[in-house]
Amino acid sequence: MNTVDNHYFDLHVTGIGYLSRAREVEAKRGGKFIAADISALHGSKDDVQYTRFDCRVSGTEAEKIIRRVMPHLAVDKKVLVGFKLGDLYPELFTYKSGDKQGETGVSLKARLLRITWVKIDGRKVYPAPSQSASDSKEQQAA
Repeated sequence: MNTVDNHYFDLHVTGIGYLSRAREVEAKRGGKFIAADISALHGSKDDVQYTRFDCRVSGTEAEKIIRRVMPHLAVDKKVLVGFKLGDLYPELFTYKSGDKQGETGVSLKARLLRITWVKIDGRKVYPAPSQSASDSKEQQAA
């Protein structure tokens, strides 16, 4: 029996979603980072549901890809990506305006670790090299 000396446990979310709000953020404790939202698709293709993730871009290659697609987002093109997220956690906030002003909301935060492919307005512009059989199945589904 093999034992593995893990000092942490991974929780990953993989899927397909629309990228939006890609931006450079100034951290409170100094330094800048790239952030983006992903509206992940799930459910039946006849009744698609969306779950929004507010992501800090952590993967080096993912950051390069996000920077390349930022100009397309700025002109409202549809950017669909295959993604892998890690370190998912909820964060509570209070709505500052609108119909829900004063109410508590929940934002799902995560680190964007990897982008496996990118489509802009339906045209595939980036396929990442496959890391595993599950990635290649995900790429074929797109």
